[in-house]
Amino acid sequence: MCGVRWRGLGAVGFDLGELDWGGCAEERGRAKDFVLGVVDLAARRHRWDELGYEPPYAQTYLRRFREIVAAFDPADARPVPGGLPAEGAAACCVRHRVLSALPLWEGCVFCHR
Repeated sequence: MCGVRWRGLGAVGFDLGELDWGGCAEERGRAKDFVLGVVDLAARRHRWDELGYEPPYAQTYLRRFREIVAAFDPADARPVPGGLPAEGAAACCVRHRVLSALPLWEGCVFCHR
């Protein structure tokens, strides 16, 4: 484990070292660039209009998460054997493209607001 645990509000929480970053330096570099690119896209407010509200702390959280990922060395990653459980796919809302906290909620936070 890398010891870097990201914990958000609600059902979000993971250790960067538990993710599969790839088997070689090139794959790990591409994976890290992808994650940083997604964070940068979110920080530029991509598709925020679909939220239906203005997240007051999102910019601060994204900035901090980007710092954590940028400082992380994927070579230290040790993925969890077996990957994600099969029920993980059922916790994704296809319409809104977000993960829900199933089975704790009835479904997507946007579908049920």
